[in-house]
Amino acid sequence: MKLRHILIIISFVLINVLILFALLKSKNDNAKHKATTNKTELPSVIGIKVKNKNESFNIEAYGEVIAYNTVNVSSETQGKLIKGKVELKPGVKFRKGDLLFKIKDTEAIYNIRARKSGFMNLIASILPDIKTDFPNEFDKWNTYLNSIKLNQTLPILPSWKSNKEKVFLSNRKILSEYFTLKGAEEQLSKHYVNAPFSGAIKTVSVNEHSIVNPGTKVMTIVQTSNFEIPLAIPLIQADVVKKGTKVKLYTTSGHQKATGTVIRISDVLDKKTQSITVYVKPSVLSGEHLIEGEYLKAELNLGKVYLGFRIPFQAVNNQQVYIYQKQDSTLKLKTITILNENEKGVFVNGLNDGEIVITQEVFNYTDTTKYNLIIK
Repeated sequence: MKLRHILIIISFVLINVLILFALLKSKNDNAKHKATTNKTELPSVIGIKVKNKNESFNIEAYGEVIAYNTVNVSSETQGKLIKGKVELKPGVKFRKGDLLFKIKDTEAIYNIRARKSGFMNLIASILPDIKTDFPNEFDKWNTYLNSIKLNQTLPILPSWKSNKEKVFLSNRKILSEYFTLKGAEEQLSKHYVNAPFSGAIKTVSVNEHSIVNPGTKVMTIVQTSNFEIPLAIPLIQADVVKKGTKVKLYTTSGHQKATGTVIRISDVLDKKTQSITVYVKPSVLSGEHLIEGEYLKAELNLGKVYLGFRIPFQAVNNQQVYIYQKQDSTLKLKTITILNENEKGVFVNGLNDGEIVITQEVFNYTDTTKYNLIIK
């Protein structure tokens, strides 16, 4: 009987030991699974360790071809708009001196002729007094009266020989009427608008036969034989760009269309990009031509060595990159300066040796999110 009790007790103990062992194993497995799960839940990012080095390269920049002369042409008089030698349509070319448009001037011409007729009568009325008081000046004024033509510009007023003659002419309203007429003729000339240079019409704001007023914008014209290209150059490289620096200009596909020369450098810094604007005067290669608005790549060969690190294009976002923080597995943003771009990536300045820069796009970034790092 005692043996039976002993066996029962031993069996009971063994069963409890097995149950306890099973519970402990299950707990350990759960803990390991939880740890593994937590580890795999962290997003992974690819990074590269920074090792700055010296590199010599051409400064590359992109710019848009713009016309050196772009003029908004407005009406200086009131009346009906009439086309000149060219059609009032965008893209139409013209030559320097061509009549772009005119404002109907019939009424203005008649008014000037009427006033000129009155001026002639005014001079005729003073001739007897001139013959009496200024006998030596009579032929001068009589000749002047005969030279006035109603359909021609008013001749220049004869000069007076004495202050007395000047006062006489002023009292008889000769001077005031003369200058009033010359002002009317100047206003009449504003009815005709001629091209100040050879070029093309960029935009047209009003149509032919429209009634325009002084200040009404009629069109915008551009000089198609004279261009410049503004380029944004990083501040760190700006010190080596000088007026007269030679430039090669390519299409975005790599075809060279022109050479160029830096003609001026802005003193104003773009705070967002930390760059200055350099203006290039292009010289088109034989058989090529430039179009306003065309996007070109510029290559400035400066022969200078720069210290920096080259990273993939996707690593840069608004002049910033992500740096991996080893102590807490988070990322932080760091501002860099782009020195050069080519098919190998972006050569930047502002990273320290040993830092780990993330070389891929980062989505849903926060400064507390933890990441698994994969070093390439």
